[in-house]
Amino acid sequence: MVSHKKINSFALVSVFNKTKISFLCKILKQNKVGIISTGSTSKKIKSLGFDCFEISSLTNFNEALDGRVKTLHPKIYISILHNRNNDNHKKAYDEINFPKIDYVVVNLYPFSKFTNKKDKEAIEMIDVGGPTLLRAAAKNYDSVTTISSPGDYKLLKNNIDKNLGNTDLSFRKQMAKKTFGLTSKYDQSIYRWLSQKKIKKNIILKYGENPNEKAVIKNSKSVNIIDYQIQGKEISYNNILDIDSGLDFLSEFTEPTTVIVKHNNACGVASSKSIKKSFIKAFSSDKKSAFGGVILTNKKISEELAKLIVKNFFEVLVSPGFTKSALKIFDKRKNVILINSIKIPKAKKETTKSVRMGTLVQTNNNLKLSMKNFNVVSKKNKLTQKERDDVLFAFRVVKHIKSNAIVLVKNKQTLGIGAGQMNRFDATKLAIMKYKESFSLKNIVCASDAFFPFVDSLKLLMKNNCTCIVEPNGSINDHKIIDFVDKNKLKLIFSNVRVFKH
Repeated sequence: MVSHKKINSFALVSVFNKTKISFLCKILKQNKVGIISTGSTSKKIKSLGFDCFEISSLTNFNEALDGRVKTLHPKIYISILHNRNNDNHKKAYDEINFPKIDYVVVNLYPFSKFTNKKDKEAIEMIDVGGPTLLRAAAKNYDSVTTISSPGDYKLLKNNIDKNLGNTDLSFRKQMAKKTFGLTSKYDQSIYRWLSQKKIKKNIILKYGENPNEKAVIKNSKSVNIIDYQIQGKEISYNNILDIDSGLDFLSEFTEPTTVIVKHNNACGVASSKSIKKSFIKAFSSDKKSAFGGVILTNKKISEELAKLIVKNFFEVLVSPGFTKSALKIFDKRKNVILINSIKIPKAKKETTKSVRMGTLVQTNNNLKLSMKNFNVVSKKNKLTQKERDDVLFAFRVVKHIKSNAIVLVKNKQTLGIGAGQMNRFDATKLAIMKYKESFSLKNIVCASDAFFPFVDSLKLLMKNNCTCIVEPNGSINDHKIIDFVDKNKLKLIFSNVRVFKH
């Protein structure tokens, strides 16, 4: 092996994930960049047939504490951090007689994969040297290129090829930004893990529904929502309640669907051919109530949709994914909470509620609804396909609205929601009031979470363009309800199941 003094530029390579390392070494070799490495990475590089300088042979300091100390040496950091345009820095660097490190290629121990392991195992996966190297290199991006993921090796090659053997400032700055984002998230995951340990795996929240109330999240065997937060302020008790409600709604739908939740009720739900269109429809359902709400989608958020969302104020956004360009849009709204890649858990088999007398337990309402559950009982009994779609959509929505509940729908979009009223007539009035604020559509569908005991609500619905109603049967007045819809040529569907949600 030639002396390091005959090589002008070096890359320090120390990676846990050794994917594509051969590709990386080829890039460096082709561009006459020497390789300095550590431990298992060094062995891997040599086994692939590439020259490599052991870091310990250059620092004259062997790895210590079972590998906890490998790269924490002043010579390494002087080499990385010295300002190439500062005479004092250059003098300090010349004195150490050490290779010039212009590239730092490091990926971190996968700490997040060990948070459910024993404490000793998790602690050993807390990377110290890796983040330190990355931060040092990223700080000096004016001269040093930082590569923190095997996925960036191809980007490195393209940029070097473009610039005839070097990287440009724009690329180095881009990689530095990515690096600081990575180390920030890494530290946050360690913080959350340690916070859980303090309270026996319960997570302390800032406060409960109100500032005078204390709250925690007790450890869950399903989804720990905080582990999926990638941006924003501290998540609150109320945020979590709204997210949980929103996930209930989303669990009903497979096509692109958006739910906007406010105070534990949906204020807008819509399905469409694209997630963008579903958001536009859901938001237009009740723009006033949507302010400061929680948005949930069942499809990935694009840059185009992100631009629409940030035009309005929302507290939380939950999605199975975000494009890189979408994240850049949300980055300008630092306080917005982003929950990424959360999997909708299977519905709970039972629900519990603590009361003074003890704990109430009941089986959960996990019935998967289809038109097979329903019976058309009116004389006017032929439903169009659009009506069938809207009837099913409306009843799936009303299933998760707080009772008493009425939902008005057209084209798989909520037009008005009347929730949490003490009687069905007031719930109907509220839904119609919401509908009339923004819409004047004809032939709309109404869903009720329980039967109509009287025809007063039906009269009101009929006057306001409702022509198709789905409701649970079971009232002693069912025959009067059927007589009314038949006289007025309305369509009535019995769901055969009540969906109260108190």
